[in-house]
Amino acid sequence: MVYRNIGIDLGVTAKHKAQICDEKGIKVETFSFHITRENLDVLCSKALKGASQGTKLRIICEPTSMSWFPIAVYAKKNGHEVVRVKSHKTYDLRKYFSRNKKNDKLDAKLLSLMPMIDEKAVEQIYLPKSKLFMLERFNRQRERLTKELASIKNRLISLYHWAIPGLTNCFEDPFDNRARSFYRHFSNSVKAKESGIKGIKEIIEPACRQRMKEELPEKLYRIACNSCLLYEGSADWIDFESIQAEVAIELDHFDMLENYLSKIKERIKSMYDEVYPSKHLETIKGIGPTLGPSIIGIICDPNRFSSQKKLRSFAGLIPQQDDSGESNKKGLSLTQEGSARFRRDLFIAADVSRQWDPQLAKIYYTEMVHKGHCHYQAVCSVMTHLINRILCVLKENRPYRLLDDNGNQVSSKEAKSIIKERFVVPEEVRQRTRSRRSRKNRREEPIRNLLTRQLNAPQNSYPVPLETIIQNFEKIENAS
Repeated sequence: MVYRNIGIDLGVTAKHKAQICDEKGIKVETFSFHITRENLDVLCSKALKGASQGTKLRIICEPTSMSWFPIAVYAKKNGHEVVRVKSHKTYDLRKYFSRNKKNDKLDAKLLSLMPMIDEKAVEQIYLPKSKLFMLERFNRQRERLTKELASIKNRLISLYHWAIPGLTNCFEDPFDNRARSFYRHFSNSVKAKESGIKGIKEIIEPACRQRMKEELPEKLYRIACNSCLLYEGSADWIDFESIQAEVAIELDHFDMLENYLSKIKERIKSMYDEVYPSKHLETIKGIGPTLGPSIIGIICDPNRFSSQKKLRSFAGLIPQQDDSGESNKKGLSLTQEGSARFRRDLFIAADVSRQWDPQLAKIYYTEMVHKGHCHYQAVCSVMTHLINRILCVLKENRPYRLLDDNGNQVSSKEAKSIIKERFVVPEEVRQRTRSRRSRKNRREEPIRNLLTRQLNAPQNSYPVPLETIIQNFEKIENAS
C-alpha cells in the first residue's frame, strides 16, 4: 500500500499547520487551515494531486486537547487512515533535527516523517461509538464533581477545626442533613449559645428522618459555649457573622453539586444499561454499579486489544525495562501511562477481589509473605492479573467463575473458606512490611524470605545449603 503522509500540527485556537510528504519523505506542499469541511477537502485534494492510483492518505497528529477529534471523524468517514503520535516522541525528534528551534512548521514536518523514522511510534486512533463516548465523558464529569464536593468538605472541616473546635466530631456523618442544618444556622457559635439546647433541637431534629440521639443537642450546645469562651474578647480578629455567610455560600454550592451529581449518575446508569446490558463484568467481586460503567467507558470495545499485554500497557501496568549486556534489572516501577482513573478503579477492585477469589488471594499472599512486599505492592500485583480477567470476561461475554488454586470451580462460600484456611496474611507479616520498620527487621527480611522459600521448595529442587544462608546473614550483619 502506497501512502501519502499528512503531518498536522494542531492548534487549539490558531490555525492548524499541515505538511504533505510523499512515500519517500519528500515534501509535496504545506497548508494552513481552520477546521471546516471545505478546508479538509482542499487539504486532501492537494495531498492526492499527482499521486498514483490507489494511493492512500495517512493523517498524523498529536493528542492536542480534543482538536484531533473532528479531523479523525472526517478521516474515518472518508476512508483515510488517521494515526496519533505521543508528544514525547515528537519532542525527542525535534531535538534531533534542531536543538534550539520550535515552530509549527517544524512540528508538522516531523509528524509527516514519523512513520518512516519509527513506524511503531504511530498508533491508530480509536473512535468509540457515540453512546460509549458519552458514557466516558459523563464518567469524567462525575469524577470532577466528586472532587469538587470533596474539596468543599475539606474546606468546611478545616474551618470548624479552628472556628468551633470539636464540632464535626459530634456527628456520625459530618455532612448528613442534620449536620448541614446545624452548619447553616449555627456556624456563628454566639447564635448557637443564645438559642440554647431547645433552639438547637428545634432546628436539627426535623432535618433528618432518622431518630436523633438525645444527647446530641446538649453536646452541640456545649461545643458552641466552649468556642464562645475560647474567642471571648477576640472581636478584632474573628467575625462569626462573616463565617456564617461564608458557610452559607459553601453549602449552597454543595447542594447544587449534589443535585447535578445525582442527575449525572442517572444518565450514566441509563447509558450503561444500553451499551452493556449483560453486566457480566459485575460478576467479578469488587466491580459493582459504580466501577462497572467507569471501566466499560475506558475500555469501550475489548476487541481492539489483541492481547492482554496490550491492555496492561494501555493501563500503564507494564514495568519499566533496564537491560544492558548480560544484566537485567528486576523490580522496576510501573510505567503508569494512560488513565490514572483506570488504575485507581483497578486498585479498588483488586483490593476487594483478593478477599473473594482464591487465585487472587494466593497471589496477594505470596507477594506479602514470601516476597516481603507491602500491601500496596501486593495489590498492584493482583491488579495485573485482575485486568486479564476483565478482558477475558468482556471478550467472551460470559459471567466470571471463581476457581480455587487447582482450577476447580467453587462457590463464594467455598472460596471464602479456602482463603480463610490458607491465604490469610499474618498480622506480624503486615507489621513487618509496613513502612515503619526497624533497621534490624529490614536487614533480616531477605534472609527470612529466603528461609521460607527453602522450606516450601519442592524436594527435587536444588536447595541453598544452610551454611550459605548463615554466611549471607553474617555478611549483612557485619556490613551494617
